[in-house]
Amino acid sequence: MTCIILALLATGPGYFLAHLIESGGDWNQTVAAVFGGAFALPLWRSIPLIILSVGFDVYLLWLVRHSRLHIARYAKEIAPLRADGEAGVRRIFGHLYWRLPVIGLSAAFGLFFALLLEPIPSDFGFFDFLIVGLNLLFLPFVDAQVIWNYVATVWGVHRIGREALRLRPAFEDPMLGLRPLGSLALGATFYFFGALAIIIADVTLSPDPVRPAYLAFLIVLVLFGAGLLFLPLISIHRLMVAEKRRASITASSRAGEVYAPLMVRNPTSEPSLHEVRDLLLRTHGILLHREEERRIQTLPTWPFETRAMTRIAAITLTGVVAVVGRAAVDYFLLR
Repeated sequence: MTCIILALLATGPGYFLAHLIESGGDWNQTVAAVFGGAFALPLWRSIPLIILSVGFDVYLLWLVRHSRLHIARYAKEIAPLRADGEAGVRRIFGHLYWRLPVIGLSAAFGLFFALLLEPIPSDFGFFDFLIVGLNLLFLPFVDAQVIWNYVATVWGVHRIGREALRLRPAFEDPMLGLRPLGSLALGATFYFFGALAIIIADVTLSPDPVRPAYLAFLIVLVLFGAGLLFLPLISIHRLMVAEKRRASITASSRAGEVYAPLMVRNPTSEPSLHEVRDLLLRTHGILLHREEERRIQTLPTWPFETRAMTRIAAITLTGVVAVVGRAAVDYFLLR
């Protein structure tokens, strides 16, 4: 509820309330000033614009806490991989609570958004400036916190992947117990792209030309989000590849013993029960070895289903195409 209230105050409804107070309760004049441009559009375009505008801030405010709960959800599953248990996991993700990077990012975002502001109308009053100040001071801090949570999560997974871990045997878990790390990194990535999807949809539906700097900023965020995912996953991928290679070498070293021919000391025309038992045991050993080799070949080398990579690539490509398409519309049709 707090997220919804703050988002309503920081977006169109907040501007509407501030302008209504400044205009002395003139409803028609306030509606025309705040929502006139949106209401001039068809409903299929105006209503989604208003919903996306409010929904984006609600999602970001909600994500600040939820992205931390996402780490706590997988912390107990990651702890058995480390010698120091949950204490080590808390230490690894301790940089999530650093304030200096968030303050620096929020200052940069605030300055960037301030430069993108249209000239402030002369009839702006105190409450109007209050809402603008909320957008320029508070919301950049929320944006910075969301991005830092994503960076801290991915960097924490990367650090864990580079340390000595207590991996589970492959016959117990084909992913060696590393699935929680992959789920944590993938979940953080999808949350980040969820915010980008909302803002890109809002930009795509906007009837006014969008600043080229803002469109470039969105493309950078899309590529940044997709590229940062591979930072932790490459270290985990290398670890899983090394374990798969080690298991393959171990299985190959036993091949000579398993496939060695049976040596019969006193061969007879009719095999004895002892010889039949040895033959059955040898055949059983060969079948087990072949099954082990087949299982080793099918061991995954990523801590999640590989189709997730296809989804990330599709989301990234869609985001870039949408932003570039919007830039083309602005350049050829709306300039």
